[in-house]
Amino acid sequence: MSVSDACLRTCLLAALAAALAACGAEGGDAATEATPMAAMAAAPTGTAPMSSLAAKTASVADTAAFGERQLDHPDDLQMLMLAYRLEGRQPPIAEWAAAQSRVVHANEFERSALLEAERQRLQGIYDGTADVGRLRLNVRARFGEYDATRAGYYLDAFMPGSVFHFNARPVPHPIVQERVDLQVDNSEEINFWPLDAAAAQDALQRTGGMRNVTLDSRFRITGISRRGDGAVLSARLLGYTIGSDRHGRPVTLGERRFDVSGQGGR
Repeated sequence: MSVSDACLRTCLLAALAAALAACGAEGGDAATEATPMAAMAAAPTGTAPMSSLAAKTASVADTAAFGERQLDHPDDLQMLMLAYRLEGRQPPIAEWAAAQSRVVHANEFERSALLEAERQRLQGIYDGTADVGRLRLNVRARFGEYDATRAGYYLDAFMPGSVFHFNARPVPHPIVQERVDLQVDNSEEINFWPLDAAAAQDALQRTGGMRNVTLDSRFRITGISRRGDGAVLSARLLGYTIGSDRHGRPVTLGERRFDVSGQGGR
């Protein structure tokens, strides 16, 4: 072999080695980038990495349109329909209507009319949630003994981290249950009822000493997210009227209102 041939062979081998090294480096980068996707694929069904779940929650909250209408004393099905709307999902009304007991057990002459009646009923409930961004709920509560140091009563409702549960069964045959939670996100104290001693004694007498009250409560919806067992509406408590209906005679005992900014209330 001549010197020139040897040089040529050496150059070709060097070029080939460089090309193989470059391919190996690219393969290493691809393997590194694939690791997060492999981790997500290996995760249990319904479980997402925290960063992905947080991004999804933020996206839903950012795009949800919370209107100005108030839904008064909603039942479980109304809350489920509201959750569907705020999530931007269309409830399967036709399927729910067809699964209602009176439709399932109807004879062939009446079935079509009953199916349409059920569809309209469910559609009406869903339509009634349009532009809703506020809620009004009656919350049962009990107040403890008077706190003379702070001058007021503590209520056993609206404790920190309060969550109200709604369990709807839109399809009774077979039974299908969907859950919606309402989570109160006030940062300030909302379960203390300030009263001077004379007013506190009067309130106790007006309840007949039973200490049971109803809090006619108003909320502003602030967000919606989804957990494994259903939708979660976050809301700010705007205030409540404290009442008692002892012996069927409703009386108003007081009221609490909270700043929209969350800095306090009265």
